Amino acid sequence: MYSGVVKTNSRLLNSRTGKKELINQLWHIQSDSREKIDQVAAGDIAGVIGPKETVTGDTLCDQQRPLILETIAFPETVISMAVEPDSSAERKKLAETLSRLAKQDPTFTAAVSEDTGQTIISGMGELHLEVIRHRMERDFNLKVKVHKPRVSYRETIGQTAEGAGEFNRGTEEEAQFCKVKLEVEPFDGEQSITLVNKLKHDTISDDFTKLLEQTVLDESRSGSMFGYPLMKARITLLDVETRAEQTTDTALQAAGSMAVRDAMDKAGGVLLEPIMRVEVTTPDEFLGNIQSDLNARRAMIVNSELRGDLSVLEVHAPLSKMFGYSSQIRSLSQGRASFSMEPLRYAEAPNTDIDF
Repeated sequence: MYSGVVKTNSRLLNSRTGKKELINQLWHIQSDSREKIDQVAAGDIAGVIGPKETVTGDTLCDQQRPLILETIAFPETVISMAVEPDSSAERKKLAETLSRLAKQDPTFTAAVSEDTGQTIISGMGELHLEVIRHRMERDFNLKVKVHKPRVSYRETIGQTAEGAGEFNRGTEEEAQFCKVKLEVEPFDGEQSITLVNKLKHDTISDDFTKLLEQTVLDESRSGSMFGYPLMKARITLLDVETRAEQTTDTALQAAGSMAVRDAMDKAGGVLLEPIMRVEVTTPDEFLGNIQSDLNARRAMIVNSELRGDLSVLEVHAPLSKMFGYSSQIRSLSQGRASFSMEPLRYAEAPNTDIDF
């Protein structure tokens, strides 16, 4: 609770969606207990029952004084796997369950692959997706079949390049024309893709501008050479050429898509792989074997320190080489070593040993 007072059965405004949400119940929740309460004040942390369209990161506020607090920045998912229900009759239930889980957990996503028709779930690691699978079985009574986890690669722009797309088609009844020019370049911004509009004022209408921007973003998200989502890139709209009564939504979208493909083909693609921050804790007697195994996994040991009788290693390792590590580290240390792992960054992947 940031400010003010909220009581049960009150209505608040979700400033992201613009919709009102009913607060049916408020709960004071601790690690080992929970208590139903009538109101919460500034500084309190409470559980809320009632909102239907609210997700993590949204701001609920007074309807008369709308505001949006800074949302939470969540890391990109790094691992994916395909899931399917035990029977085709439960396919709809699977979609509803995954939708509810995604609302509860912003670091979890689910989508249907256009290429294969498979349902793909993505998360922060093997353990994360394993917990999701168990939740589907335990909380929603839904049994699913899972396939081998795969690394969620990304790609970025190799160099700065300009591209143009021209849509010029005509029939006896109708002629359509539009030409778009833009630039793509490597750029490490807050968003995966940063879009800059440098079109001259009144070049096209506001509706056309929004449509073009959305088209460019949608087209760029599929990447260039490898087909993975694009990140660390900036796209700048430079110019749009139109003709009265000939520039339609279809012509604008087609020209925008062609311009993106042209620019990205010229710029070239760079494949990126997720790098994990791993902390390994082990007795000294097993340190050598563990270090050798990490080196074989293309891991970089960035720090080493002693904590009592234990050695603690901070390691940066590619996720593709860390599958099955929990079993391996137990084998190397007679079950006495442990580790934790979290996403760190995306970095350029080598040309070999890539799990496509």
